Amino acid sequence: MRGLLFLLSALFLLESTDGHKEYHQLSQNETNIIDTAIQVANKEHGETKHLDFAFILDANSDKRMLHVLLRSTSCDKMTQSVHRKDCKIQDKARPQVSCVDCRGSMSCVLLKETDKIKKMKSECLNPSKRFAGEGHLLSHKAGNGQQTGCLGCI
Repeated sequence: MRGLLFLLSALFLLESTDGHKEYHQLSQNETNIIDTAIQVANKEHGETKHLDFAFILDANSDKRMLHVLLRSTSCDKMTQSVHRKDCKIQDKARPQVSCVDCRGSMSCVLLKETDKIKKMKSECLNPSKRFAGEGHLLSHKAGNGQQTGCLGCI
């Protein structure tokens, strides 16, 4: 019984660390997305310290969504924002930035803005909800009341 409990604990530990890969262990696609997140986050939220990749929070390859956490590092902020393996992640330092890449569109907000993060992820994972109630493209009217779109063009 004790052996089974130990085995289950070990499997749980392995599963829970799956999203905590090192940058160099990630795929080329993931590193490209993370490099973009590093650039955007440092431009929008970087103060005096360089923000860099901490770990992947969530991923959905079917919906082309990647959610990553960036944290402050021991390195000073530089003009060029790229992954810097020489910088040590400061776990308790602020800011911590959550970046969601949705089909090539990057959005980064502070980690404490949980409602915004949930909304970004929800809109990415359920794109039809984003446009609910807006009507069909061909049914929109221009400001002068004329019907827009080209019904006979197809």
